[in-house]
Amino acid sequence: MMIINALACAGLDRLPDGEWTLHSRFSQAINFCHPEGGLLTLFRYGKGMGPAGVLLNTKQFSSFAHISRIFKQGNILRVQNMMVCSRRILELQLQANALIPVDLSCYSHQTGLCGALNQPPETMPYYQEILAQLECWRLGSVPDWRWLIGRGPGLTPSGDDVLTGMMAVLHTGGIFTQQPSFLPPADQLAQLTTSVSCSYLNSARIGYFATPVLKIMRSLSLGRDPHFAVRRLLAVGHTSGADIMLGIAIAQRWSQAGYSRGRHARSGNNTYIYSGR
Repeated sequence: MMIINALACAGLDRLPDGEWTLHSRFSQAINFCHPEGGLLTLFRYGKGMGPAGVLLNTKQFSSFAHISRIFKQGNILRVQNMMVCSRRILELQLQANALIPVDLSCYSHQTGLCGALNQPPETMPYYQEILAQLECWRLGSVPDWRWLIGRGPGLTPSGDDVLTGMMAVLHTGGIFTQQPSFLPPADQLAQLTTSVSCSYLNSARIGYFATPVLKIMRSLSLGRDPHFAVRRLLAVGHTSGADIMLGIAIAQRWSQAGYSRGRHARSGNNTYIYSGR
């Protein structure tokens, strides 16, 4: 049996063991699905990796060009006469921290739903509707995102990517688990969008994100110039990176304008506010 030492894996412990069958195949990723639901992805090195899957170099990735099923046991994958092990196990979960504001004024990239990133937020389609649901959530009610989930182009629709970006900020702010549920339950979510997008949203709801998102949040929390990380994210998908970036910017703007002031007045400490350390 040939042993393939993959570059890394992440989140396999959160996925069920057993047989996984081919779902979809792309130049940078191959997706497999499980009868109980969920998605396991083989990522080709170069664009980062998602919250649940295995990262392969180009030669290793090409070995799976015609594979239609894999068997998972723990962090090991078995495929025909191959066994896939990983050199590293990555923990792709965000930690609570302070964030500096992100500046998108120099990015004219188009999002899938809301136009250019660098336009004034108040002029963007759906901006006020998004703020209304964020306020609903802040006040203790369950937001209704059914109009946004599954909306827009892409295997991960634009509306879902915006929600992913917002959840990255809310998790880093340290208040995500203290509020009512942000997304519909997993069974309802599956009826609203694609299975690939469900996988990413269900990971995001518990704080796990793709590496390009993690790099931006870490840059913002450490006070570093985030523009290299922003450019890397904007290269993801057709509009997915721009949509996620928009979600990050909207959640930061909302939190700084309203939610953070309320928390700051009560506690004197808020992880949305960067202290310049």
